Amino acid sequence: MTSAASKAGGILKKLVILSLLTAISIILERLLGYNDKLISVSFSYLPVALAGMLFGPIPGAIVCAGADFLGALLFPVGPLDLRFTLIAAVKGGLYGLLLHQAKPSRAHAIIAQVLVTLIAHLTLNTLVISTIVGKGFFALLPLRLVKNVLFFPVELITLMKIIEYKTSFERLAR
Repeated sequence: MTSAASKAGGILKKLVILSLLTAISIILERLLGYNDKLISVSFSYLPVALAGMLFGPIPGAIVCAGADFLGALLFPVGPLDLRFTLIAAVKGGLYGLLLHQAKPSRAHAIIAQVLVTLIAHLTLNTLVISTIVGKGFFALLPLRLVKNVLFFPVELITLMKIIEYKTSFERLAR
C-alpha cells in the first residue's frame, strides 16, 4: 500500500470513529438521558471525553458540537439554539485539552470535570437557559448547582474509568 493510500485510510478510520462517537453521544443524550428546560442528566459526555482523549481538543469539540446540533435536529426538546452548540464545543475542547496526554492522570480528569462543570454547565448553560425561560441566572443556579454537585462524582468516576482503559481504546482506534 502506498503512503498516500495508507494516510487516506487512517483519516477515513479516524472520521468513522469520530462519527460513531458522535452517534453514541446523541443516543446517550437524547434517547437514554433525561432532558427538560432546566436540567439534563445523561452519559453523553463519555464519548465526547473519549474523542478528546484519543484525538485532541479540536476533534473533541467537533464531536460534542456535532452531537448537540444533530441531536437537536433529530430529537428536538425545544427550538434549535446554536448557543448550546457553541457551549458543547467548549466542553469537548476542554476534555481534549486536558485528557489528550500520553498518560492522563486522575488530576487531569478532576480538572477537566471541574472546568466543564463550572464553565459550561453552571455558568454558560445557566446563562442561556435563563434567557430562554425568562428567569434570572441566580434564580436558576441553586437547582442546577444541586444537580451538578450530585452528578459530579458519577461523572468523575466514569471519566477515570475511561482513562484507565486508554491503551485499549487507542489499540482499537489504530
